[in-house]
Amino acid sequence: MKNLVTRTVTGILFIVVVVWCIINNPVSLWALSSVITGVALFEFYKIIFEGKLPAVQYAAHIAAGIYVTTVLWLFAFNPLYAEWSVALSLSPYIIYVCLLFISGLYSRSQSPFADNAKVLAGHIYIAVPCGLLSYIAAYPGLSFIMPYAPYILLAFFILIWIYDTGAYVTGSTLGKHKLFVRISPKKSWEGVFGGMFFSLAASVGIYYWYGAMGYRVLSLGEWLGLALIVTIAATFGDLTESLLKRNYGVKDSGKILPGHGGMMDRFDSIFIAAPAAFIYITLIEIM
Repeated sequence: MKNLVTRTVTGILFIVVVVWCIINNPVSLWALSSVITGVALFEFYKIIFEGKLPAVQYAAHIAAGIYVTTVLWLFAFNPLYAEWSVALSLSPYIIYVCLLFISGLYSRSQSPFADNAKVLAGHIYIAVPCGLLSYIAAYPGLSFIMPYAPYILLAFFILIWIYDTGAYVTGSTLGKHKLFVRISPKKSWEGVFGGMFFSLAASVGIYYWYGAMGYRVLSLGEWLGLALIVTIAATFGDLTESLLKRNYGVKDSGKILPGHGGMMDRFDSIFIAAPAAFIYITLIEIM
């Protein structure tokens, strides 16, 4: 009972903080994305390096990841970036990558290239998706000088939360056919399709809700497509993190969120869903 109360309170506070950071302004969105990146990278490196990474390397690799997220945030809300400013923004990270491989010459590790690959994998797996959240928020073509209206990003998280809830309820009551026994024995096909149904229904509600507010950036069909893309990608995001934890014999990625585990446990879906949603809305914009 105590664990249920803790989980519920943490979940409510978690949603309130995320929603506030999304709808407040671009800076609060950057803060949210950076915190997710930093904490999730710490958990990721702690898992794959089994806690043996020196503190200074933790700090350097996490700082580089936050820098990637920050640059993507800047690009998202500054669509008129000049070529020289893009090059200037990327230069510190390029230098970091070069130094990372040079440092392998002096490393005592038996596999410095593998270690460097793990470091950069964290940036690709976590920092880049967190940065792409800003592109989703900036759609269609918002910038710092325009009114902030991150409706697509807010809907993105709502769709994921409803999918997760629907999948849990449906799977726990009707689940019989296992989805991926080797990776996540408790997940079922019934849960996936149940969650998908609730998410698609929610996208219809969001369409009419936003329409009533005068915000019609997507058609009903495009909202349904977004819900479908997000739920499929979120499922793979969940399974991918489960694979990581299973490979390294870890139950939770961390303990920062009481009753929920770590930051990666709460945001695993977006690591695949954010890039998928970004590609989807980009295709809508150019078609």
